[in-house]
Parts: sequence; C-alpha cells; structure tokens
Amino acid sequence: MTTKAATQRLIVLTVLSLLVLPLAMASVSVPAVESSVEEEGWWVETTVDRDGNGIGDMVERYHDHPLFLDEDGTLPLIIDFDHTPTPADVAMLEREVGYEHAWDLPLIDAVAGRLPHDMVLEATTLPGVVMLELDGLLEVQNGDAAVVHEVDLAQQATGYDGSGVTVAVIDTGIDGMHVGLDDMDDDNSTDDPKIIGFYDPVNNPDKVNGTEVFPYDDQGHGSHCAGTVAGTGAPSYDHPGMAPGAFLVGVKVLDAGGSGSFAVVMAGMQWTVDYRYEFNIRAASMSLGGPGAIEWTSSEEDSVNRMSNEMVRAGITMLIAAGNSAVSAQIGTPGSSEDAITVGALDKDTSIAIYSSQGPTEEGRIKPNLAFVGSDVMSVAHNTGDGYVAFSGTSMATPGTAGTVALMLQANPDLSPFDVRNILQETATYRECHYMLANEPCAEDLLPKNRQNNVYGHGHVEALAAVMEAAQRDYQLDDSISVVLETTIGDDNRIHLMPGDAIDFTIQGDVDSVQWRSNHLRDDWATLHGYEPGTEDVSLDLLTIVHQLEHLPGVSLDGNHTLSVRGLSANDSGGHSSSSNVAVNVMLMDTANAKNVESAATSNGISAGFVSALVVVLLGLALGAVLVVTRSGGDDDLKAPLWTEDDADVAAVVDSVIDET
Repeated sequence: MTTKAATQRLIVLTVLSLLVLPLAMASVSVPAVESSVEEEGWWVETTVDRDGNGIGDMVERYHDHPLFLDEDGTLPLIIDFDHTPTPADVAMLEREVGYEHAWDLPLIDAVAGRLPHDMVLEATTLPGVVMLELDGLLEVQNGDAAVVHEVDLAQQATGYDGSGVTVAVIDTGIDGMHVGLDDMDDDNSTDDPKIIGFYDPVNNPDKVNGTEVFPYDDQGHGSHCAGTVAGTGAPSYDHPGMAPGAFLVGVKVLDAGGSGSFAVVMAGMQWTVDYRYEFNIRAASMSLGGPGAIEWTSSEEDSVNRMSNEMVRAGITMLIAAGNSAVSAQIGTPGSSEDAITVGALDKDTSIAIYSSQGPTEEGRIKPNLAFVGSDVMSVAHNTGDGYVAFSGTSMATPGTAGTVALMLQANPDLSPFDVRNILQETATYRECHYMLANEPCAEDLLPKNRQNNVYGHGHVEALAAVMEAAQRDYQLDDSISVVLETTIGDDNRIHLMPGDAIDFTIQGDVDSVQWRSNHLRDDWATLHGYEPGTEDVSLDLLTIVHQLEHLPGVSLDGNHTLSVRGLSANDSGGHSSSSNVAVNVMLMDTANAKNVESAATSNGISAGFVSALVVVLLGLALGAVLVVTRSGGDDDLKAPLWTEDDADVAAVVDSVIDET
C-alpha cells in the first residue's frame, strides 16, 4: 500500500469515528439515579393483589376455571391503567396480547374485555398497565351464598348437584305447590316429585307412612329453608338451592305460629330416623331452637339434645341453627348438642352477622362448628306459587350448609355424619373473633394456629374444598374416565326394575373395573363382575342388586333405592383413580321372584342340555339299528340287525324322546 493511500484511509477512518462516536455514546446505558419519590396509586398496596405482581388474586385463582374461561381460552378481565386509557392504549392491548375490547371505564381508569389466559403475565408488562382484575359475578339471589362459599364452583368442578341424596327439613313444613319445590325437572308432564316424603305430627300425627299428607306449610319458614337446600329456582332460576338435584323430606314439627313443644319436635325427629332407609335420608336441617332462658341453661343431657345426638349415631348428619340471640354463651338446645353441626350466620361480606348466637355451651363446649351466609338470603316464598323472598338468620345459614352436605354425600356415599363434620371443619377457613372488626376480640385470637372459637367455630365453609375432599377421600378424581347411564329414566325420575331387568351403562376412557353400591349408609362398594376391561358396555341386573341389599339390616328390598356407580382406573403410582359417581334412582319391584327367574332359567338350561345329550345318544343307537355288523356266525348272521327283539322297549323310548323334542 502506498503512503498516499494509507493517509487517505486514515483520514476516512477518523471522519467515520467522529460521526459514530456520539451515537455510540448515546447508546451506552447510564446508571439510573435513584428517585426519592415513591410510586403512588391504589395498586401499590391492595388486598386485590396481596403478592404485588400486578395480577389480581382472583385472576390467579380462577384463570383456568370453566366458570370464567370460555372455549377460546379467554378470561373476562378489567385492565387498570395509571392514566385514563385512550384508543391508542386499547389498540396496543389488541395488538400485543390479543385483547377483545368490550367496555371503556374512564371513571376508574380502566377498560374491560376478554384476554387469552396465557397472555395475562405479558399484559402486565405493557406501558401504563398497573393491574389485571377478574370481571366477576354480582347477583341479588341465593347465588350470593353459593358464590361466597364456592358452592357454584363445587358443582361445576365435580358435576354434582345432590342427586341421589335426601335431606329432611324439620321445620314448619314445605310448600309442595311452589314451582321450585314441586318436582325435579320442572316439567308438569312428568311425575317426579322433589318432596318424596312428608310427616306432620302437628296436625296429622297418625298418618306416618310419609305419603298420606300432601306437603304444605302454613308459616313459611320451612319452605324458605327447603328452597335453600334443594330448590330448583324455577321459574326464573335466579334463586336455586345449594343442591338442586337432591330430594327433600318435609317434617312439620312447628305450627302456624312457628312454635312447637319438645315432644312434637322429637316425634318428628324420631320419625325421621324410623324412615331414614325408606327415603334414603342422609342429612337433616333443623332451623329451630329454645327461646328465652332455655338458651342460657340448655344442658347437653336435655331431651332434644340427646335426640339430636342419637340421630347422628343413626347415620343422619344433623345441621342445626346456632340461634339469633346476638350475644355470647347463648347457644341452646338443640344447637348445643355435641354431635350436631351447629351453624352460625355470616353477612354477605363474610363477617359474622350481629344477630348470630355465640358459644360456649352450658358445659363450656365451643360452638358453633361453622359459619355460612345467613343474611338477606333469597329463597322460596310459601303459598305464592312462584315467588321468592329474602330472610335473614342462622335459620337461613343452616340449610345452606345442609345443601353443601348433600353435594358431599353424592360425591362419597361412604361418609358417616362424623366424616362429614370433620371434612367441613378441616376445610373451613378459620376466622379470628375480630375478623373484619365485626366482633370484639377474644382470647382465642392470641393463640397461634388456633382452629376454632365461639364466634365463627372452625370458620367459613369452603364448599369446593369440602366436596373435593369428600370425592377424593379414597381415590383421586379422574375426569378422563366416566360411566354413562344409558337406560331410559321413567317419568317419575326412576328406573323400574322387574325380575330379569337390568340397568345399562357405557364406559368411556381407560377403565379397569366398575364398582357400584346403594347409597344406604350400611352398604359398601362392590365390583361389578360382568365388566371386562376394554369393553364399552356393562349392565347391573336386579338379581345382583337383590343379592347385595338383602344383607343390609332394616332395608326393604321392594321400593325406592338410590345406587351409585363409578369406574376405576390404575395410575402410574400403582394406585387407582376414580370417575365421578353416577347416581341412579331405582324402583325395585317383585324382588321376591328375582331369584326364581334365575332358578327357572338355570333349571331350564340343565333340562335342555340333558335332553339334547340324551337325544344324541339315542339317535346314535337308532343309527346303529340300520347298520350291519360282522358277526362270528355264518352268512345268515352277516346282515343281522344290531338290536334284538328284546330291545323293542329301548326303541320305543327313543321314539318317545324324539317326538317330545
């Protein structure tokens, strides 16, 4: 390279350096100077987002729940900005994270719409976005309690609605004419009553079979409670019960004035125990208690308390109202009974209601056991045909808990009343006495990891957790397998089975075995041996059902029964998972002849087989009659028949058998 060329190259490089250096310097990051001004805004410290990641806690909790997530995988969200969002901000959301705009909310500096659930985290990094909140649900109805306690989520997560479970409402009666309580499917062309039994010791004490008195309510309290347990919500379906698929039994122990004697109340309780198998009564809701001084002096050993404890030991989960005395140490009979689940009332914000009675009991036992929404609960207005009304009280909280119990029992018919109580208590969210400053503090608030107190008991009922715990007590719930009922259900919401009949199911998924049981507390799961793994069909016949039920004490074979069926599948850990239970209501008829049909079929099968074998043998003999055999004699003997004259009687027998066959 010449000296002139080298000089020219050096000049060019120098000029380029002078041009590029300022740009390079501009791109060098300079350490930021810490600002002494802290970020301000409602989103900096808020209970909407306790972990401070810009994603509301409810979004994180339900980001993949079918209640909010649609088929396209988007969530309904409110997107908060640090300024009033502009059309450019909306366009940014649409472009960067696939946002679908619905509403401008300038008063709160937000927009609302739907967002792909897998873009939630990325949305929080966009300029100006400070918070993502779940666009939840607001309704004035029984659904308030359902949402607060996640009953709606429990129903959707498991598919359970209380089917196959009967809850007794021991109260002022039940209005059997109300459209939300009169039948199961709200179809007047069918005959499928929701109230399958009714006993009225107040006005009709001698009519005890449960079907002689049409369900009625001359006060209204019991109908409201029944609607909260299991009402369908018809005609508008705005106010369904916690377990709309459950059956009801009404036990009218209080008169038109809403009062009744200990004796009449206990007569109704006794009847409930006596008929628990006939109507499959697994739980009872009692929103009643002693007034005045009785609340102060109720002993564990008084008669109604003892009766309540005995009902629990007989297999009925008892849900009893704590009372509405508004002060401490006033939970009386029967809410003070040791084995019952005593229920306190919450306001809609989940704080304790001011009227809810508090423990301890006379013996110093902590009560209530649990708390459920009881304020402004919308439910059935009796004698209106289709009306609804809001009431408040622990009376309203108790049937809400009873409906939750019905879901648990459908999920797991094995549960005893003590199992139910333990699961509800263990899954409840503990509340200190002074929670939300709705009540004065108590000594238990100072105890670390305390589990109960005399205000909230074990706490706020969490239906989703309780139902899932019940469902997965024995096996992990597996939604990839299922058992589907194929047999047509009759107009009375039951399948009628005569000798020789069977219930047909189809199997979906990788099911290794199929189990069934009746929902009677004393029964247990049995393997359905007619199922072969890999097949898609299986049947449960009347004879198999009879063989199982005939060993249960106190159970009548003929009549109504509820069966549960499930599929089991082996998992990678060597255990098994289970499908959801299928509840089947059946009417068993002429069970005494079920075995006779089997015997006749077996007998006929043996006779036919024997006759067939005999015919073959005798036909063989007949064929031999026309054959000739070689004998040891002369030529005259060569073609002698096999039979002789002495065998004429055998030939006659052959002819006779052939003719009869």
